This record gives sequence, structure tokens and C-alpha cells, in this order.
Amino acid sequence: MSLSFNARIKERQQSAPQGPRLHNSGPEAAEVQEPAALEMLRAMQVAPIAVPAMGADVQTAYVTNAEEGGTARGPPLLLLHGFDSSLLEFRRLFPRLVDGGAETWAVDLAGWGFTDCGFGQRMDAPLGPEQKREHLFAFWKAKVRRPMVLLGTSLGGAIAVDFALAHPEAVAALVLASPQCYTDGIGPMAAMPRPIARLGVAVLRTRGLRQLANWMAYYDKDRLATQDAMRIGRLHTHCPGWAAANVAFMRSGGYSVSARVKQVAQRTLLLWGRHDEIVDPRFSQRYLQDLRNCGLEWLEESGHCGHLEEPERMAQLVLDFAAEAQH
Repeated sequence: MSLSFNARIKERQQSAPQGPRLHNSGPEAAEVQEPAALEMLRAMQVAPIAVPAMGADVQTAYVTNAEEGGTARGPPLLLLHGFDSSLLEFRRLFPRLVDGGAETWAVDLAGWGFTDCGFGQRMDAPLGPEQKREHLFAFWKAKVRRPMVLLGTSLGGAIAVDFALAHPEAVAALVLASPQCYTDGIGPMAAMPRPIARLGVAVLRTRGLRQLANWMAYYDKDRLATQDAMRIGRLHTHCPGWAAANVAFMRSGGYSVSARVKQVAQRTLLLWGRHDEIVDPRFSQRYLQDLRNCGLEWLEESGHCGHLEEPERMAQLVLDFAAEAQH
């Protein structure tokens, strides 16, 4: 019988007891209470990934159960977080996918999460969809190395679509969870002078805005929209270069994939929280019209973050889909 995710992490802790990035997460890291978040932090690894499009190695934060020379069943799963988020948003889904027997990866994209692309020193470097795409491709070539099932949540859905169209050889199938693909760009922030953009980005770190987003993200607000969840959601904002990296992304204009969704050839599973208050669930019908090979499953007791509200059901849907995708 294979070890559970938590058992694997306890094994790893014996040889590497220090989490590689906790020291960059500010004083709130010590206040985090949720065991699943603490397990993900302890499991986090950091590897330098060479990204030619960025002219530098990107110190990339990720979590995986993959082992060198391992013989995992089925295609690997790679989980992509949404805008200015981190792999911690998969803290409840990830271990269930692992315990279901899947080779699973969660990665922080360049400029987000705990991945450090040197923006503490390189303030003027570009960091838009092109750089994030090529960072993900470089990570896939260095680490995953097989066609994968790519799962994107929220804006991560647009990132997954963008990546699948650019690098179809890397993507066997797509899972889009409450995806944000039909709202292009980031509005007037793209044209703002850098000092004004920095002020706008600074608001993203504030407890008030994070708690508002936290409240909107869940259906079961009383149980899940907690202060601890808010702290977890903003841990990465204490990392060096976070503000500069987000300013660079804002000034890039963001993602624009709405006109290209129809070009996706991969089989796609659409997952949506029935009570999503952030991306209107009615958009699901447009995906079903635009995607040539797409199925829809509702998460009836979820808002925007089904992977946090119904991780057991979502994991089973993803595992079943991945098993079918390899045939």
C-alpha cells in the first residue's frame, strides 16, 4: 500500500526538516493554524529553472509526490493557481490527488506565490503572459517531462488555455475550474505610470482587501472565510520582489484568451461551483459552445474555490477524468 501524502511529507522532513521558504513569508507564517497549509509549506521545494525568455534562472517553488525513476499510473497532473495566489490554494486538493495514486505537481508561476524571479534586483524586466508561459514550459521540460493533465483555477484557467495552445505537446488534457477566460486584460492598470501602479498593487496586500476576496470566494462563509484562510492567502505577498513583479504583470496588460478558447483541441473538463460569486457560472454555457470536446460537472456546495470547499469530490472527478484521458 502506498504512503499517504502526509506520511510522505513526514518521511521527507526527517532528511530536510526546514521548509525552504517559510523564512520569506513574514511573521504571519508563524500564525497559520490549518494543518493542510502547514503540510504544504513543509513539502515545498525550490529549484532553479533556466528560462531563456527571462534571461535568468527562476527560483521556482513547487510541491510534488513524483520520485526519480518512479512508475506513476496515468498522466501527471499539474495544478495552476489563479491571479496573485500560490500553490497553497491546493492544500486540500493536492493530498487527495496523491492519495488517489496520481503523480501530482503544484507550481508557483514566475512572479507569483513563493517563486522568486529576482524582481528585488531587476525592477524593469518584463513579466507578462509570455514570460509566465515560458517559465511554465521550462519547468515542464525540466521536471514533469511527460504530456500532462493541466488544471487551472480562476485566472489559472486562462493561463492553462494560453499554455495548451502554445505548447500542445505538453498538454494531454485540460481541467478548468471556475475559469476566467472571457474577461481579457486588466483594465486601466496597464497604462498607469509605475509609481501609481505600485500604489495599486500595494492594496492587494492589505488585510481588508484580502478578507473581502476571502469572503467572496466561499459558499460556506462562516466555516471557511476565516482569518486563518486570509493569512494563508497573503503569505506570499511578504516575499522579496512581490510588489515589483505584480507591477510588471499589470503593465503587461495581462491575459487575453477569449477569442482563442475555440482553438483548444484537448479534451477538457469544466468544473464550476454552483454558487460562484467571482466568475459568473453562466459562463459555463459559453465554454460548452466554444470547446469542441468539453464536459461540465457542478460542485453544488461550492463558491469560487471548489478545490477548497469540496476537495474530495473535485479530486475524484479529476482522477476519473485523468484516467479516461490516457485512453
